[in-house]
Amino acid sequence: MRTCVDDTAIQNALMQAFEIVEKVGVTFESESGDDYFDAIARRGAPVEGDRIFFPRHLLEEALETTPKPDYSAPVQKRVFAANPFGNAPFILDDETGEIRRCVIEDAVKLYQVGETSALYECANPGCADPVDIDAPDGFIAQVAMALKYSAKYPAIGLRTTGSGAANGDVYGSARRAFRLVREFHDVWDKPVMTQSVCPNPPLAYDRECLDSLRAAVDEQQAVSLVPCSLGYMTGPESIMGLVVHDFAMSLAGLAYIQLNAPGHPTSFGISSTISNIQTMQPNYGSAEAVFIQGIFYELCRTLKLPCVISGSYGDGTAVDYQAGMESVLTTMLPFSVTEVPEVCCYPGLMAGFACGSFHKAILDEETINYANRMLRGVDPAIDDRLQEQLVEGRDAGSFLYTGSMETYQRDNYMTGIFNKRGIAQANTEESVHLARQVQQVLAERFAAYELPEHSAARRKLLQPHLPAQCRYE
Repeated sequence: MRTCVDDTAIQNALMQAFEIVEKVGVTFESESGDDYFDAIARRGAPVEGDRIFFPRHLLEEALETTPKPDYSAPVQKRVFAANPFGNAPFILDDETGEIRRCVIEDAVKLYQVGETSALYECANPGCADPVDIDAPDGFIAQVAMALKYSAKYPAIGLRTTGSGAANGDVYGSARRAFRLVREFHDVWDKPVMTQSVCPNPPLAYDRECLDSLRAAVDEQQAVSLVPCSLGYMTGPESIMGLVVHDFAMSLAGLAYIQLNAPGHPTSFGISSTISNIQTMQPNYGSAEAVFIQGIFYELCRTLKLPCVISGSYGDGTAVDYQAGMESVLTTMLPFSVTEVPEVCCYPGLMAGFACGSFHKAILDEETINYANRMLRGVDPAIDDRLQEQLVEGRDAGSFLYTGSMETYQRDNYMTGIFNKRGIAQANTEESVHLARQVQQVLAERFAAYELPEHSAARRKLLQPHLPAQCRYE
């Protein structure tokens, strides 16, 4: 049931977004001679400098060619994980409490966590830009690491930058990385990865952003447009104003792609939120962040555009009550404000996408398990043998010896981490030290990890791009 916004508000927001794209315009900071930009201008879109004003008929054409999901298909609602940390450049040392830059060892451990749980469905450089990376092109190296250490679908949230690309060539770096993924999988007729692209508010796509976007389209790989605006800073201060701004930016980006490559796989996400005006920091672990995502999702759903909502957000820098509250709030609340079928989480995420914690990742996994139990609900069927079972339990004085363990496990989720031991064992080590329980789980996961087996040809392909300490022996 949708509670965050009504039909009238949705239609008004859509109308405003279309008018903004047509009358206010969106900036595309491209170099002169940008074929994509010029092609749109030749189609009759008014242009002022590097700003494009998309007429309604061109927007409708772009919407028509965009591949669309079937929102009418019945689905079991669920929560799943993309990858740990999102794209965090910093990491919380769970033993010392120190926050430091990520190193390659952290990045490898991150893939080990992702590969040892069925909750995770994607591979991505969650430890962004390790400080000890020593490859000529840091972005390509991190994509190569994802291919080496994970067998899951590459959904790359990280993008290359002028400072990290070889010779500062952002487009060339991105395109070589995407070509590497295609060669690795030897699939040439469909996308084998997704590249997320974050516009640069207000109402703009900067040059590096467009270089990554064009490289993905030119290499026929899927694109996800993910606005990352901050209310009262890079976007309007009201929730509805921020959503309309972000949706207008996304529509413009969609038109930029579809008018040049009709039918190209393009989806939407949103990582925008309000800002904390006292600290000038993003406020992701909040109801407002969920409302923004929910309304944005409803706009996408109305136009039948693919859209993903994210959860397990956190703003703090410690694995404490705040971290748990924010993670639960942003993971479960979306199902109460909109008709979203699934929420995609980034376990371990802290400090508003800036930091990651392995301990929080394990605890967030437990939150996902609880959320999925909540969504599954209760089997309403009553066992035909209930009366007989009651008699057996009464006569035995307990159902412990007469009940079905299979039925019990079907209906009840039992945590393996949280303290359910009661007062009698309140002072035991397992009850007092949750962190030790989590650390034990991590140790078991690291030990259970097996490096994906790749052919000699694949290893040879990756070898020159990997950092020195990650190369095959």
